[in-house]
Order: sequence, then C-alpha cells, then structure tokens
Amino acid sequence: MILYFIIIKTGLSSLQDLIENRDMQTRLLTSLILISAIYLNSGCTFIHKKTENRRQQELQNSAELPNFVATPENDPLTIQIRSYEKQLSTKREKEHYSKMLPWFKSDQERLTYLQISNFNDKQQWALDQRVWNRANNPSQEMKTMLVTSDIAIGMPMDYVIKSWGEPMSKQVSGNPFLKNEKWKYSKNISTRDGYKKEDRLVYFEGGRVVGWETD
Repeated sequence: MILYFIIIKTGLSSLQDLIENRDMQTRLLTSLILISAIYLNSGCTFIHKKTENRRQQELQNSAELPNFVATPENDPLTIQIRSYEKQLSTKREKEHYSKMLPWFKSDQERLTYLQISNFNDKQQWALDQRVWNRANNPSQEMKTMLVTSDIAIGMPMDYVIKSWGEPMSKQVSGNPFLKNEKWKYSKNISTRDGYKKEDRLVYFEGGRVVGWETD
C-alpha cells in the first residue's frame, strides 16, 4: 500500500511541472486513487479466496481418517445400533463388521452399514465408501502421534499398536467381535531416583480408544 502512495506522489510531482491546470491535477489524483483502490481490493479478494481454498483442502485431508465421536448408550441412535448388532448371526457377518468397526466415520455411518440386509451388499458398500483405505490415510495429527509414540481419544487399535507396540495383556468385555477391550502396557519410566515400572491401561469401545490411565 505504501508503494502505491509513493507512485501516486511521484507521479503527481512530475505532472505538476507539465500541467498548470488545477482541475486536471484534481481529476488525475482522483483517477489514480480509484485505480489503486480497485487493485488493492482485487488483491485482498484473491488472498481471501486462496486462504479459503487452502482451509477447505485441509478439511478434506483431515477427513481421510474418521473423526469418530461415539454417542451415549441411551441415545436412540445407539439403541438402534445395538438392535441391529444382535441381528448379525453368521460368523462372516460378525467378522466383517468387527474389522470395519474402527474405521466408521460416525455412528450414523455405522447404522447405515448395519441396515443393509444382504451380506454381499454390505461388502460392496464398504468398497464404494473406501472404508478399507481409511487405515492407510491417517490425519496429520495422527501421523504426528505415531511419530512421537502418543495415543489419543478415538485412535483405532491398529494405530495404538504402531505407537505403543503390542500390549502385555488384553481383556475383552462382552462379545469379542464388538472390540470392547482393556489393554495393559508396562513401561520403564525415567525418574530422579532412576527407572521405575509404570503400568498403563487403555480402554477401547468399538475398536477405538475411549480413555486410559496409569496404574
């Protein structure tokens, strides 16, 4: 912006030597200010659009890994899900559902899958939604946690293993195919008095981290 006013000032100084008519000077000044304002406004609009496009791209990339938020057990959606889960009768239906559990984007998507009655249609739906590709497309936040050996709420079991390794033990709550489990880790932690053993318990529901604690 400063540059434009320097140009205007310099231009006017030169024109004053050539043009004696004060009205002409006024018209030229008005025209230069108008042109500068239009140019600056165009530049701001371009920057705004570029920022919005980048923000949209970041949102699309982060959506590659589901940002799953579980609903409460007494929620009507959860009640429906539990009802349909009980209708899974064959081994292959339960195994397929169990493998997909950590990669659903939401409980609504989970219900959509369960409402498909035919098993072949369920498989095709999973392919159409690219569910199996989600495991290979973590968000940038998840990538950082894997590098720093951290875990987070909503992290799938596979990522916890990549971050912390295989647990010392696993406890399953209820039907195994629902992936409601408690994992135990044991690590040597550096303290002022040397190393001490610390046990960590990680809790999963539907194959995703819902909490953890230090024992």
